Amino acid sequence: MSRGRGSSVIPVAVFLAILLIVLPVSAYNVAIYGSSAGFNPDLHTDSVVVVQSVPGSAGTDLDSNIGQFLQPSVDVIILGGEATFSPATAAKIEAAVAGGKILVVTYPCNRLFEMSLPASNGGTSSGGQYLEVSDPTSVVSKVIFAQLPTQFRLQGTAPEKEQAIAQPGTITVLNYDTGMPALLFGKYGKGYVIEWTTVPSPSYMTPEQADLVIHRMILGLLPEPTPTQTTVATLRTTAVIPQITAVITQPLITTASPGQTTGSLESTGDITVYSSPPGASILIDGNYLGTTPGKVSGIPAGNHILRLTMSGYYDYEGSIYVVPGQPNQGYGTLQPINQITPVPTTVPTPVPTMIVPIIIATPTPEPTQDPGLLGNTSVLVALIGVITALIAAGASVFTHVKPPKKE
Repeated sequence: MSRGRGSSVIPVAVFLAILLIVLPVSAYNVAIYGSSAGFNPDLHTDSVVVVQSVPGSAGTDLDSNIGQFLQPSVDVIILGGEATFSPATAAKIEAAVAGGKILVVTYPCNRLFEMSLPASNGGTSSGGQYLEVSDPTSVVSKVIFAQLPTQFRLQGTAPEKEQAIAQPGTITVLNYDTGMPALLFGKYGKGYVIEWTTVPSPSYMTPEQADLVIHRMILGLLPEPTPTQTTVATLRTTAVIPQITAVITQPLITTASPGQTTGSLESTGDITVYSSPPGASILIDGNYLGTTPGKVSGIPAGNHILRLTMSGYYDYEGSIYVVPGQPNQGYGTLQPINQITPVPTTVPTPVPTMIVPIIIATPTPEPTQDPGLLGNTSVLVALIGVITALIAAGASVFTHVKPPKKE
C-alpha cells in the first residue's frame, strides 16, 4: 500500500492531546454512508452538521451521491456501510482526503482502500475476546478514553476483523487481545484516515462509547481554519490552533540558497518506498528509480502511480500523494505467484498413425494328379445312372419275351 504521511508521530500525538484539552467543542460538517463506524451525529446536534447521509445497505447509494461527499464544506467523511461501492468512488474519496479531509472508515468498507489506510490488510479472521487501549499511560489515550474503560470485552459472537499490520508513522489507539490493531489513524497527504479493522459497536462497545471515541479523535485532527472562516460549521478557537497546525500539518519552511528559489523546493518532495518482501523494483509513473527500501527525491507534488515489481511475485500498483517538503512514504505488499500448481490432467501424446497393410495370403491349391474320368465324382454318378437305366431296361424287355413252347 502507498502512503503519504508526515514524519513526526510523537509531536502529533502530544498536540492532539493539547487540542482536545484546551479547545472548546468545535463544529464540523460530516457526510455519512451507513452507521457502523460508531459515530452518531444525533449526539452532537450543537456541533455537527450533516451535509449528506445515505443508507449503507447499497454501494450504489454512495456512488450516486459521491458529489455531495466531496463538497468543499465537508470536513469529515464517514464510511460504515457495505463494501459494494465502486473503486472509482473509493479513489475519489482518497483524493479528497489527500486534499485535507478526514476519513473515518470501518471494516468491511476499508477493503476498497489501499494506499490511504494506516494499516496493511491481509485477509480476515475472527475478532478477539476484547479490545484494549494500546498505551493507557499516553497523553493521547488519557484524553480519548477519559471516563471510559481501558478494556472492552466482547459481547456475543466475535465479528470478522482484518488481519492488520500498522504502517510506520501511524498511531494505534486500540488493540485486540492478540496485539493486532483494531483502531488506528495516520496521515495521508494533507488529511487523515481513522480506520476500524472491525465493527466496533455493538460487538465490543456501546454505541455511546464508540461515538465518543471517534468524536474526540475527529476534534483532534480537524485542520486549522482560515481567518475568513466564520460559519457555524467551521468556526474554531484560534488561540492555540496555529501552534498545533504547525506540527500536525508541517507546512514547508525553507531558506533559499543562492541561485535557488523556494518555488522549486515547494514543488517537489521525497518518497521513501518500502515493500514486503524487500528488494522490489520501484517505478513511479513508469520510471525505474531503484529498489526497496529506497528513497526517491525530487518527485513533483501531487498524485503519482507507484508500481513495485519483483521476479516470482505479482506486481503491486497503487498511487501516492506527494506533499512538497515532507517525507512521504510508499508501501506495497507483493503477492507471491503460486509455486504449487495443480497437477495437469495427463493428456496422452499423440502417436503418429501408420497404416500398415495387412496382406492375407490366399493359399494356392496344390496341383493334384488327374484321376481321370473315374476320379471325377460327377462322371461316376452319371455312369451309375446310365448303368442303372440299362439294367432296368433290360429287365423290362426280359419280362415281355414269352418262353418257347415245348414240343
